Amino acid sequence: MKPKCVLILMSPASQARLNGIARLAREREWTLMIESEPSRPPAGWRGDGALVAMKGDSPRLDRFVRELRRADIPAVNVSGQSVGPGLPTVCGDDDAIGRLAAGHFAERRFKNAAWFSTRWGRVQQLRFAAFAAAWRSAAPGAAEPLRLVWSERFRGRRTAEWSRLSRWLGDAIEAAPKPLGVFAYSDYDASRVLSICRERALDVPGEVAVLGVDNNPIICENQVVPISSVNHDLEQIGYGGAALLDRLMRGGSAPRRPVLVQPQGITLRRSTDTVAVNHPVLRSAMAFIAEHLSEPIGAPQVADGVGVSRLRLDRLFAKELKTSVGGEIRRQRLVRARLLLRGTDQTLAEIASACGFCNAAYLANLFRRVFGLTPGAWRKTLPGKAL
Repeated sequence: MKPKCVLILMSPASQARLNGIARLAREREWTLMIESEPSRPPAGWRGDGALVAMKGDSPRLDRFVRELRRADIPAVNVSGQSVGPGLPTVCGDDDAIGRLAAGHFAERRFKNAAWFSTRWGRVQQLRFAAFAAAWRSAAPGAAEPLRLVWSERFRGRRTAEWSRLSRWLGDAIEAAPKPLGVFAYSDYDASRVLSICRERALDVPGEVAVLGVDNNPIICENQVVPISSVNHDLEQIGYGGAALLDRLMRGGSAPRRPVLVQPQGITLRRSTDTVAVNHPVLRSAMAFIAEHLSEPIGAPQVADGVGVSRLRLDRLFAKELKTSVGGEIRRQRLVRARLLLRGTDQTLAEIASACGFCNAAYLANLFRRVFGLTPGAWRKTLPGKAL
């Protein structure tokens, strides 16, 4: 059988989506062509199918899709944007992404939340609506999330101008009640929030916690404060879109509704690794614990470090956080251990030392008691970590 030739029309390029498409292509022995600008199929191209992922609306893209249809070439949309009338779609579940973000902040006891995006299209609207609805349920009595949309606020102006964006968003975040959890449309938008917080000397995550979407390691991990992110499963979207295209090229029928790919949880990094507290002594105590986590600290050392009596500190933790100082130290140590298990190849003994546990055996027993798995077994459940 002649190998299928598939055109990928993608802008901006998404390595994760391409990885998923490439995986299916290897299984089916496809030939792939990649284009970034929609105009018309390449001159003389006699392909078998197309996968489309474009940012924003484009009349040229619509014309491109219509040309494919006139040539009876099946095509599948692998982005959240609407592309062409009735084009079969495989995309992320934006409802689930919004709900995950709301739950993430609610679990950390935030009472103030905000949404930020540079643009306001269909995907942004879906994510914000789900985030706001879930926030009302997850944080009853909390204020409605702020909606900060740059293109909407400055409609008709140069939305890419950093000085305007920085001034407007910085003023809005400074004026918002704290601690504030900011859910950004993407990791790119989350990095903008983080940069502006640094310009304004706002502590992340103490005053402003920042959560992105896509879990792009290049963006999330190469920051002074690494960014937590919703695992929008772009690779599975690419693979699922390619599988659907394969079905269509074999004469199968298209689904009547978009195929939704669920997000795979949240990768926790420093930008949301906190419990929201208003009391200045508690904020100082949480920061002291995080800074000295690898050391043999307890409630007396934390009290000395923030300049209050042990009794007062114990009472504040019990009243405001419903836990003890020791309980918070253990929580932070376990969070740090999971981050190291996920993001490094360090041994359990090395991780135990870095997190302030007396030895690897104690960490293993506590980890299993809290999470139901040993650290080694939990690490094997992570993508790319299974042996």
